[in-house]
Amino acid sequence: MVSEERAYQHWIDALVQEIIDYWGADTSKIDCSCGLSVSGLQHVGRLRGEITLANTVMQQLRNHGYKSKHYVVRYTSDEWKGKAGQLDQFPNPDEAKAYVGCRLIDIPDPQGELDGWVDRYWLDFGDYLDQFSRDTTLVSTNEIYTWSEMRELVRFTIKHREQAREIINKYRERNPYPKGWFPINVVCEACHRISTTTVVDVDLDTYSASYRCDGCNHEGTTTIENGKLSWRLEWAALWKVLDVGFEPFGKDHATPGGSRDSAKEIAETFYKFKPPVPYANEWVGLIENGVDKGDMGSSDFSGFTPKTWVSVAPGVTLRYIYLKNKSMKRITLGLEYIPNYIGQYERAERVYYQIDTPKAPPLEIADIRRSYELANLDPPSDKAPLQVPFLHAVLLTQVIPESQQPEAAIDKLTEGGIISKSLTKNQLEYIKTRLERAKTWVSNFAPESYRITTLSTPPKHLHKSITDELRNFYQQLLDELDPNNWTESAITDAMKRLTQSMSKETQRIFFRFLYQVFFGSDKGPRISAYFAFSDPSLVRARLQFLATLRK
Repeated sequence: MVSEERAYQHWIDALVQEIIDYWGADTSKIDCSCGLSVSGLQHVGRLRGEITLANTVMQQLRNHGYKSKHYVVRYTSDEWKGKAGQLDQFPNPDEAKAYVGCRLIDIPDPQGELDGWVDRYWLDFGDYLDQFSRDTTLVSTNEIYTWSEMRELVRFTIKHREQAREIINKYRERNPYPKGWFPINVVCEACHRISTTTVVDVDLDTYSASYRCDGCNHEGTTTIENGKLSWRLEWAALWKVLDVGFEPFGKDHATPGGSRDSAKEIAETFYKFKPPVPYANEWVGLIENGVDKGDMGSSDFSGFTPKTWVSVAPGVTLRYIYLKNKSMKRITLGLEYIPNYIGQYERAERVYYQIDTPKAPPLEIADIRRSYELANLDPPSDKAPLQVPFLHAVLLTQVIPESQQPEAAIDKLTEGGIISKSLTKNQLEYIKTRLERAKTWVSNFAPESYRITTLSTPPKHLHKSITDELRNFYQQLLDELDPNNWTESAITDAMKRLTQSMSKETQRIFFRFLYQVFFGSDKGPRISAYFAFSDPSLVRARLQFLATLRK
């Protein structure tokens, strides 16, 4: 097993080695970059390649002795297209149509509270990046166009625009640019659109451009800093200005002859530099109520944000999902499945610390361990961290009154042997956060089956189908449960001893009656955990009720 694990190489490690081999031994710096257009909802799908992958590669390059940055480039100079989802963010969508064609950075905040559109939709993404990545360097394209390096590159591009046109037209056979074309767009000073202007002349000494606007018929002159290069040129120019060595991107750019190929050729033959190592990633799908709703989308406002994720789960759980699966494997996420995602990460944690030894091939175990190691933003500690099962926290937040939280919940966890009596400050904070997240999840995103309301009195209809056999079983369980050893493990053992002699059908009916007497439904939480976290007198009274129920 050890030799097989040594032969294993995680896909991230293979990628990092590919990057190192590509750049050779002569360089001491390999920077990573990613691009995000702030066109709308900054959903958790954008954490996959652009954040988790790029940031993990940066960390591993540093571990190999390289200087490395992770640039997060916000494309803020792109035009706002006014899709239905974007328009609907405004109180008056019809009035918002006036902004179509303006730069993203120039669109106002639909809620009228912040400086603009970009600030509004970056808020629930950028403010939470430190829970999914480390040491990112945030830059925006409207700012980059003011940099001296970018100004010089734009000058070069305009001076040699005919060569640039010939390269780009190879990828625009249906709509080639004409001779005399200027590879820049500028903002109209009258209507503020960037999509409707045509540059007719430039003065590189004053760094200004003369233009006409087909949107409002205005003609004028403005600084080139208020503009942008055409997309394919801009992508390559950003690589050069930021000195990018590795960049992941969405699969739409990876098609043969597509935008990535054209940017690569522009870099190599026009700007004369070596382009970064590319890596395509699949988009992330959204699940709602068990239905795959398709890919998350920014301008479509489809998905949910990192702010929402960390309100119910740690950021590292999502990092684990993204790093455990190769980047072109489609992943779907739904907030209703949060316990499953947390469970995957915590199982990996137990495997890493050899608390669990799953019956799996050695290479799969090695993959779990390495994925866990990479998912953590800090190196794993020598000792396994405390774990409180998420569904236990879900139960505790519902069974124990809020006025008694978190003290009573901690007491229950201690009584059950899940946590020790002496807790460190970090462990105590972890438990409080887990309880808060569990409460948020069950209140807002959990399926109904996870939402618990204990009946104040048992249902009256149960007597119609009770049998002597069932009454006997409930009496036996009542006799087996010891109020002085009221732990989940003790209750589970008593349940197992009792039910192992039952037929499957009898077991089904036995548990159905238990759920009915407590919740008025045929199913609910893990019953032994529910018993352990509930008042023993309540549980025993309900079992007594079942044991003495008569038709």
